[in-house]
Amino acid sequence: MPSRTRQESPEEQFVTNAAHELQSPLTAIVSAVEVLQAGAKDTPERDIFLDHIEQAAARLVRLTRALLVLSRVQTRLEAPRTELVELEPLLSDVAARASAQGDVDLVVSCPAGAAVVTNRELVEHAVFNVLANATNYTTNGRIELSARLDGGAAEISISDTGPGIPEAEQARVFERFYRGEGATDYGSGLGLAITRAAIEAAGGVVELESTVGTGTTIHFRFPQGASLVAE
Repeated sequence: MPSRTRQESPEEQFVTNAAHELQSPLTAIVSAVEVLQAGAKDTPERDIFLDHIEQAAARLVRLTRALLVLSRVQTRLEAPRTELVELEPLLSDVAARASAQGDVDLVVSCPAGAAVVTNRELVEHAVFNVLANATNYTTNGRIELSARLDGGAAEISISDTGPGIPEAEQARVFERFYRGEGATDYGSGLGLAITRAAIEAAGGVVELESTVGTGTTIHFRFPQGASLVAE
């Protein structure tokens, strides 16, 4: 009788996801500490490595919070806490932590006072994941974080002018560990899978638009949008 592939439990999925997500900032911290111990602590570059440690440690804190919320949702221990989240400060904060490569403009576009009822930590983690992916693949042109209100709903979009995703691969990019033919060495194939899980846990849906040679846009749509600006 052929063996069946055992499906991972939510607990096992969380352990796998957490291990891969935490690996990058932990490696950055360990590497910076090793350089400092090797003698860089006595050179003008010391502050650069200390800054790397500070940034990676801050990312670890955010990752831990988001992954713990996600784990409790996936194991059905509790629903994620929701709040009214103003979108422009969230997008600007994520953009400030990103580092675009080459000749790329990174911009934020959001109407004043646009907000959404959701879980901030999960959404912030998802936006950062997609933005990190966009900066890895986009070497010229533009990356834009935008938000808009549409009736009673809210939408966050991350668009880039990168190489785009072939139509045959688009249905699979949110699968865990999937890496397309043009994948770089940057990721583990888990970022977009966790992104979708986080947005769905936060009450939203994820949509993707992409054209080879033109770029990619990923939308997060939420049913409860709001404006903090009086009409």
